[in-house]
Amino acid sequence: MPSTRRDRAGEDIERDVLDLGGYVPYFLTAISNTWSRSSSRLYLERFGVGVTEWRVMSQLAIEPGIPAQRICEVIGLDKGAVSRSAATLVAAGHVAERPDDRDARRQLLELTPSGYALHDRLIALATAREQLMLEGFSPQERAQLLDFLRRMQARLPALRDFAPPSDEGPAEPHQRR
Repeated sequence: MPSTRRDRAGEDIERDVLDLGGYVPYFLTAISNTWSRSSSRLYLERFGVGVTEWRVMSQLAIEPGIPAQRICEVIGLDKGAVSRSAATLVAAGHVAERPDDRDARRQLLELTPSGYALHDRLIALATAREQLMLEGFSPQERAQLLDFLRRMQARLPALRDFAPPSDEGPAEPHQRR
Protein backbone atom coordinates (compact mmCIF):
# COMPACT_ATOMS: atom_id res chain seq x y z
CA MET A 1 0.00 0.00 0.00
CA PRO A 2 1.79 3.17 -1.13
CA SER A 3 1.84 6.42 0.76
CA THR A 4 2.86 9.85 -0.55
CA ARG A 5 6.03 11.66 0.49
CA ARG A 6 7.52 14.99 -0.56
CA ASP A 7 10.84 14.96 -2.42
CA ARG A 8 13.87 15.23 -0.08
CA ALA A 9 15.07 18.45 -1.66
CA GLY A 10 11.77 20.04 -0.65
CA GLU A 11 10.66 20.51 -4.22
CA ASP A 12 6.99 20.47 -5.06
CA ILE A 13 7.19 16.88 -6.30
CA GLU A 14 5.34 14.11 -4.55
CA ARG A 15 6.05 10.46 -5.09
CA ASP A 16 4.32 7.28 -4.13
CA VAL A 17 6.57 5.36 -1.76
CA LEU A 18 6.05 2.07 -0.02
CA ASP A 19 4.52 2.02 3.41
CA LEU A 20 6.66 -0.85 4.70
CA GLY A 21 4.39 -1.33 7.70
CA GLY A 22 1.60 -2.40 5.37
CA TYR A 23 3.57 -4.04 2.54
CA VAL A 24 3.36 -7.84 2.80
CA PRO A 25 6.46 -8.58 0.61
CA TYR A 26 8.57 -6.51 3.01
CA PHE A 27 7.56 -8.65 5.98
CA LEU A 28 7.99 -11.91 4.07
CA THR A 29 11.45 -10.88 2.89
CA ALA A 30 12.62 -9.51 6.24
CA ILE A 31 11.45 -12.60 8.11
CA SER A 32 12.83 -15.01 5.51
CA ASN A 33 16.22 -13.31 5.23
CA THR A 34 16.74 -13.06 9.00
CA TRP A 35 15.52 -16.60 9.56
CA SER A 36 17.78 -18.03 6.84
CA ARG A 37 20.90 -16.08 7.82
CA SER A 38 20.58 -16.86 11.52
CA SER A 39 19.75 -20.51 10.81
CA SER A 40 22.70 -20.90 8.48
CA ARG A 41 25.09 -19.34 10.99
CA LEU A 42 23.81 -21.56 13.81
CA TYR A 43 23.76 -24.76 11.73
CA LEU A 44 27.28 -24.09 10.44
CA GLU A 45 28.59 -23.50 13.97
CA ARG A 46 26.87 -26.54 15.47
CA PHE A 47 26.81 -29.07 12.62
CA GLY A 48 29.07 -27.88 9.81
CA VAL A 49 26.23 -27.49 7.31
CA GLY A 50 24.38 -24.42 6.13
CA VAL A 51 20.68 -23.80 5.71
CA THR A 52 20.69 -24.95 2.07
CA GLU A 53 22.22 -28.30 3.05
CA TRP A 54 19.59 -28.57 5.81
CA ARG A 55 16.81 -27.93 3.29
CA VAL A 56 18.20 -30.62 0.99
CA MET A 57 18.50 -33.06 3.87
CA SER A 58 15.00 -32.35 5.14
CA GLN A 59 13.52 -33.00 1.69
CA LEU A 60 15.50 -36.24 1.37
CA ALA A 61 14.13 -37.37 4.73
CA ILE A 62 10.61 -36.69 3.44
CA GLU A 63 11.21 -38.23 -0.01
CA PRO A 64 14.18 -40.63 0.00
CA GLY A 65 15.74 -41.51 -3.34
CA ILE A 66 14.79 -38.46 -5.39
CA PRO A 67 16.75 -36.48 -8.01
CA ALA A 68 18.07 -33.00 -7.25
CA GLN A 69 15.48 -31.57 -9.65
CA ARG A 70 12.69 -32.74 -7.36
CA ILE A 71 14.27 -30.85 -4.45
CA CYS A 72 14.36 -27.72 -6.61
CA GLU A 73 10.66 -28.13 -7.46
CA VAL A 74 9.52 -28.62 -3.88
CA ILE A 75 11.55 -26.03 -2.02
CA GLY A 76 12.09 -23.56 -4.82
CA LEU A 77 15.86 -23.48 -4.68
CA ASP A 78 18.15 -22.77 -7.62
CA LYS A 79 19.48 -25.88 -9.38
CA GLY A 80 23.08 -24.79 -8.81
CA ALA A 81 22.56 -24.30 -5.07
CA VAL A 82 20.97 -27.73 -4.71
CA SER A 83 23.74 -29.34 -6.76
CA ARG A 84 26.49 -27.71 -4.67
CA SER A 85 24.76 -28.64 -1.42
CA ALA A 86 24.20 -32.22 -2.54
CA ALA A 87 27.88 -32.50 -3.53
CA THR A 88 28.92 -31.15 -0.12
CA LEU A 89 26.66 -33.63 1.64
CA VAL A 90 27.90 -36.53 -0.52
CA ALA A 91 31.53 -35.59 0.22
CA ALA A 92 30.73 -35.47 3.96
CA GLY A 93 29.12 -38.92 3.79
CA HIS A 94 25.63 -37.66 4.71
CA VAL A 95 24.06 -38.33 1.30
CA ALA A 96 24.55 -41.19 -1.15
CA GLU A 97 24.00 -41.05 -4.91
CA ARG A 98 22.81 -43.89 -7.09
CA PRO A 99 21.85 -44.00 -10.75
CA ASP A 100 18.19 -43.68 -11.65
CA ASP A 101 17.07 -46.96 -13.27
CA ARG A 102 14.66 -45.01 -15.52
CA ASP A 103 17.16 -42.34 -16.65
CA ALA A 104 20.89 -43.16 -16.59
CA ARG A 105 21.75 -39.44 -16.79
CA ARG A 106 20.10 -38.76 -13.42
CA GLN A 107 21.36 -39.50 -9.95
CA LEU A 108 18.98 -40.24 -7.10
CA LEU A 109 19.88 -38.91 -3.67
CA GLU A 110 19.23 -40.40 -0.27
CA LEU A 111 20.40 -39.82 3.26
CA THR A 112 22.97 -42.21 4.68
CA PRO A 113 22.82 -43.38 8.30
CA SER A 114 25.08 -40.45 9.27
CA GLY A 115 22.80 -38.17 7.26
CA TYR A 116 19.76 -39.36 9.18
CA ALA A 117 21.62 -38.88 12.47
CA LEU A 118 22.52 -35.32 11.48
CA HIS A 119 18.96 -34.72 10.24
CA ASP A 120 17.56 -35.79 13.60
CA ARG A 121 19.81 -33.33 15.46
CA LEU A 122 19.00 -30.52 13.03
CA ILE A 123 15.24 -31.06 13.07
CA ALA A 124 15.17 -30.68 16.84
CA LEU A 125 16.92 -27.31 16.57
CA ALA A 126 14.82 -26.18 13.58
CA THR A 127 11.52 -26.96 15.31
CA ALA A 128 12.70 -25.26 18.52
CA ARG A 129 13.43 -22.10 16.48
CA GLU A 130 9.99 -22.36 14.86
CA GLN A 131 8.38 -22.57 18.29
CA LEU A 132 10.33 -19.49 19.39
CA MET A 133 9.00 -17.51 16.41
CA LEU A 134 5.41 -18.64 17.06
CA GLU A 135 5.49 -18.01 20.80
CA GLY A 136 2.40 -16.11 21.84
CA PHE A 137 0.29 -17.41 18.94
CA SER A 138 -2.72 -19.48 19.92
CA PRO A 139 -3.24 -22.84 18.16
CA GLN A 140 -6.04 -21.19 16.15
CA GLU A 141 -3.73 -18.32 15.12
CA ARG A 142 -1.03 -20.78 14.06
CA ALA A 143 -3.57 -22.67 11.95
CA GLN A 144 -4.80 -19.40 10.45
CA LEU A 145 -1.24 -18.28 9.67
CA LEU A 146 -0.51 -21.59 7.94
CA ASP A 147 -3.74 -21.26 5.97
CA PHE A 148 -2.76 -17.76 4.82
CA LEU A 149 0.74 -18.92 3.86
CA ARG A 150 -0.59 -21.93 1.94
CA ARG A 151 -2.99 -19.67 0.07
CA MET A 152 -0.15 -17.30 -0.79
CA GLN A 153 2.00 -20.23 -1.90
CA ALA A 154 -0.80 -21.41 -4.17
CA ARG A 155 -0.64 -18.01 -5.90
CA LEU A 156 3.06 -18.38 -6.76
CA PRO A 157 2.44 -19.71 -10.29
CA ALA A 158 0.36 -16.60 -11.08
CA LEU A 159 3.10 -14.41 -9.62
CA ARG A 160 5.78 -16.15 -11.70
CA ASP A 161 3.67 -15.74 -14.84
CA PHE A 162 2.68 -12.12 -14.16
CA ALA A 163 3.84 -9.80 -16.92
CA PRO A 164 2.24 -6.35 -17.06
CA PRO A 165 1.81 -4.76 -20.47
CA SER A 166 5.11 -3.31 -21.66
CA ASP A 167 3.65 0.18 -22.09
CA GLU A 168 3.24 0.45 -18.32
CA GLY A 169 6.69 1.81 -17.48
CA PRO A 170 7.69 3.32 -14.18
CA ALA A 171 5.27 5.91 -12.90
CA GLU A 172 6.28 9.53 -13.35
CA PRO A 173 6.44 11.72 -10.23
CA HIS A 174 3.41 13.93 -9.75
CA GLN A 175 4.13 17.64 -10.19
CA ARG A 176 2.27 19.78 -7.71
CA ARG A 177 0.93 23.05 -9.03
